[in-house]
Amino acid sequence: MKWLDERLNVSALMASLFAHPVPKRSNFLDYLGFATLFVFISQAVTGILLAMVYKPSAAEAYSSIQALQASTIGNYVRSLHSWSANFMVVLVILHLLRVFYEGAYKRPRELTWIMGGVLLVGTLGLAFTGYLLPWDQEGYWATTVGTAMAGYVPGFGDFLVNVLRDGAQVTGATLTRFYSVHMLILPAIVLLAFMPHFFFVLRQGMSSTDELAEAQHRGEDISKKSSPFWPNVALKMISLVFVVFIALWVLSAIYSKGLGEPADALNKSGYIPEPAWYFFGVYQLLKYFPGTLDVLAMVGLPIIFFVLLFGLPWLDRNPSRSPKKRPIALSVAVVLVIGMIFLTYQGMSSVPKPLAAAGVVAHPSYKKDVQPILQAKCIQCHADIATYAKTIEKVSAGKPADSLLIKRIDGSQEPVMPVGQDPLTKDQIQTFANWIQDGAKNN
Repeated sequence: MKWLDERLNVSALMASLFAHPVPKRSNFLDYLGFATLFVFISQAVTGILLAMVYKPSAAEAYSSIQALQASTIGNYVRSLHSWSANFMVVLVILHLLRVFYEGAYKRPRELTWIMGGVLLVGTLGLAFTGYLLPWDQEGYWATTVGTAMAGYVPGFGDFLVNVLRDGAQVTGATLTRFYSVHMLILPAIVLLAFMPHFFFVLRQGMSSTDELAEAQHRGEDISKKSSPFWPNVALKMISLVFVVFIALWVLSAIYSKGLGEPADALNKSGYIPEPAWYFFGVYQLLKYFPGTLDVLAMVGLPIIFFVLLFGLPWLDRNPSRSPKKRPIALSVAVVLVIGMIFLTYQGMSSVPKPLAAAGVVAHPSYKKDVQPILQAKCIQCHADIATYAKTIEKVSAGKPADSLLIKRIDGSQEPVMPVGQDPLTKDQIQTFANWIQDGAKNN
């Protein structure tokens, strides 16, 4: 220890970690960040183990997971990795909400908050890219739906979808791209964000210790309202990690991660496409913003979210960190959190709305007769198809038989659309054909 101390000044580091006082009112919620770090370590270890047997190609990915599932230990490691991903998403969000409640994003901790926002985005990215890797129906269609959301960006939608998928559709090239991002790029981003985040916490301390530091600076005796970090508070932190550890390992043992049917672009098994659970809230917004407002739901609201997330330390001009003196900020946060929970629940429990059988429409209106079918049947996988500009690209006005849209919905060209749902009725197909025969007008 003396040898290390002479070269690295380890004693000062140990003192900053273990010797500082902490308010007696501190509780387990103050250490959600430490619990998140533990789960990330679990993710890293199990991910490395899985990478030793996983084969990142469309031809071998599914079979390599099958072989892994055949082993009791392999099955458990995969379940542990999957549950760790869900735990990490939840813990990062809870930690962010706790920091917001305490006002710990305010000066001088703006950079700590920014790095925390990067960690949130990196965590969601890790969870999303890992979903496709088993190459089963669940992962394939979750990725299809999730990447389709990028198609709503005006002007650059098709380009972004092609960048994400490495092509127009989700293929083996998408799998390779997601694997490299999941294994190399995103872990590097998370680590590069965590190191300064942790350094800032060490240098500035937790916000809960500010009152003690100010009192100590005034010469007050803080012994009665503080506890030493070691061993008193450290035991609380270790206890929280232990609870998370037990919950993670028990859930992984009881509810092992299954493996569905192999990925099938034609979706012969009729799997209903849906995104991963942490995107259900955004997915559900699509159903509340029909037509021309789709862009607002899929692009505008996420942009507003990120502006608020990373700009919060400067947008909130209230100098107080006390929750009692920040009623407006906390009220807005409560409404947003409840709204997202509601949307997520709605998205998880809802299914595509069935269309009433209206019979053949002789002279259909795009807005009244055609677009509702597209929005109900196609929008889960094709984010742009429910707009006139994109629909018209797939039809030949006046020539229904030559239109790609008709060929895909009447079964004359595979894959037959819509996948994962009942096929369109003959009346609905004829309504489409009549609209195209009339000139495919935007009426």
